[in-house]
Amino acid sequence: MSFCIHFLLAYGLSFIGSLPFGMINMATAYTAIQKGVRPALVLAAGAASVEFVQVFIALKFTWLFTENATVERVFQVVATLVFFGAAIFFLFFAKARPPVSNQGQPPGKRGEFLKGALISSLNLMVIPYWIFYGTLLMAHDLLIKDNAHVAVFSAGTLFGTFSLLGLYAWLGDRILRKSEKMTRWVNQFIGLLLAGFGVYQLVQLLS
Repeated sequence: MSFCIHFLLAYGLSFIGSLPFGMINMATAYTAIQKGVRPALVLAAGAASVEFVQVFIALKFTWLFTENATVERVFQVVATLVFFGAAIFFLFFAKARPPVSNQGQPPGKRGEFLKGALISSLNLMVIPYWIFYGTLLMAHDLLIKDNAHVAVFSAGTLFGTFSLLGLYAWLGDRILRKSEKMTRWVNQFIGLLLAGFGVYQLVQLLS
């Protein structure tokens, strides 16, 4: 029963935590717009797989991050650079391309999986997120810190993240992929949103 509770808790927290616009869910929606649902789901699988590792590390080494302010500072600096870099790409370099036909071409599953894994690896702020919830759950005896329970909890985050990203892929394909004009608008919106995240992180660093 404890394993089921760990899985369901992680699934719910991961699903909710992935709801706001962020690097990974925007990349998933963008891939669905440009290439279709299947490549977007492969990208989502790569991203969710990396989050499994990130959550496991965050929960097992909570003490390192909570007692060392320098580590948290490094995360904030890297996150700021990533947000501004992605904002520049979406504002000035992302193009609204028509849907790509995959007929006669093998789908680049490996490339999309690695792309998702790379984007998820750059999303370092997921570690402080899970450190916070891990500490909170352990304080209320809702999270057991042995390897088996942490692994089940991490698996729950994997499936929660993948489920939410799958929803983003479906919405991206159904709502946005049909209109080139809408795609251009989405690129601008994503770029401005990422710039806002970057400014927020910069303010956090300077305060």
